[in-house]
Amino acid sequence: MRIRGLAVWVLALLMTWPATGRAAGRAISLEAGGGQVVALSAPVTNVFVANPKVADARPASPTSLFIFGVGPGQTVVAALDATGKPVAIVHVSVSASGFAARQAMAALARLLPGGQVHIAQEANGLLLTGTVATPADAARAVAVARGFAAAGDAIDNQIVVRASTQVTLQVRIVQMSRTISDQLGINWSALGTIGSIGAIGAGVAATGGGAVALATNGLIPAKALSNAGNYSLRSVNISGALDALAQDGLVRILAEPNLTVMSGKKASFLVGGEFPVPIPAGTTGGVSITYKNFGVSLNFRPTVFSDGRISIHVAPEVSEISSANAVTISAGPGSNATFVVPSLTVSRAETTVQLGSGQSFAIGGLLQDTINDGANGVPNISNIPILGALFRNDTFNRQQTELVIIVTPIIVRPVDDPAALHVPAENFKAPSDLDRLLRMRQIETKDPSAPRHIPGDAGFIVQ
Repeated sequence: MRIRGLAVWVLALLMTWPATGRAAGRAISLEAGGGQVVALSAPVTNVFVANPKVADARPASPTSLFIFGVGPGQTVVAALDATGKPVAIVHVSVSASGFAARQAMAALARLLPGGQVHIAQEANGLLLTGTVATPADAARAVAVARGFAAAGDAIDNQIVVRASTQVTLQVRIVQMSRTISDQLGINWSALGTIGSIGAIGAGVAATGGGAVALATNGLIPAKALSNAGNYSLRSVNISGALDALAQDGLVRILAEPNLTVMSGKKASFLVGGEFPVPIPAGTTGGVSITYKNFGVSLNFRPTVFSDGRISIHVAPEVSEISSANAVTISAGPGSNATFVVPSLTVSRAETTVQLGSGQSFAIGGLLQDTINDGANGVPNISNIPILGALFRNDTFNRQQTELVIIVTPIIVRPVDDPAALHVPAENFKAPSDLDRLLRMRQIETKDPSAPRHIPGDAGFIVQ
């Protein structure tokens, strides 16, 4: 009987096991912030959630549960009846909310119609895949995704640009500087040495053609006067006392750096040099050296948009070494050595502009007019009308400077035939000794019929 009763109990357990197994094997997938109603086969009394950070559950009725996602991950929800038996065991998988990705996709479809960019939600941010025509389209897609992403979410950009676009930037920096100086008057500080008469001052009397000594009592010694007849007015240099100077100078500076780079990349260009700047090492007495650049430099980053417009961030610069504001520094304690560090005269601009291929833009300009007018003279006497001009020295200086910086971006492509590229020295031939000495030729070409200049744009093909 006991064996017979045990068999009946096992049979009853096996009959109820499939229902419990089906409940335990139920699985649902949710997004964070989403939910789903799960129907139960019997009323439940208790509901347990293994990881509340992933999902949560609330009884919707005695025979149903509402399970909603909280955060990405997996967890288990168990529903038990009054006797503690499981009515349902639900395996819940929660993914990140795709709301931001869907909103970004909708916005991107309006901004880039016909684009092939897909935005997917990941656990830590948004994933961008697909292909675009230009780097500008890729940058725009990233900007749109970043606008819809939550704070702290990462943007994984896996977009592929179909064809890389290259841009050549031509920069012209032209500066004209004119200096006008006028000086007229009597410079009494120069009267100490007038021609061959010599210096007037205290000292020993000189022989003919030497210096005329002036005694301490203000009288000229007789010995000096005995030689005074040897002087001739024709040997007197009046220019030392009379300042009459007129100067007119014109300086032209022209720099035309060109540089090619892929769209979206940064390029730099420097033609010039570096000069050392010594830096004392404090109490040790040593000196360290750092270097400063000078010359013609160009830094820019172009971005080509789908409509062919080019946005460029450009920073051209032209600098020269100058001794006008040079600084003298000591080598340090215990050393008598000094270093003279020159200054730089710099013309620099930095801006961002947008224009089409082949179009030019004047990104900067300067017009400066400086006038200095001064007078030096003997106090009080130089203010006397008419006669005061003999005791006054007037100076006038005017400096005019005009600077223009022009940029021209050009979309270019490589040349298939290397022979189509020309360089300035390809037809150069060094002259022989006979040509240099007898014919006075310093430059000679290999082909007399070769052009003296390179026609067109050398080094690239303009679209």
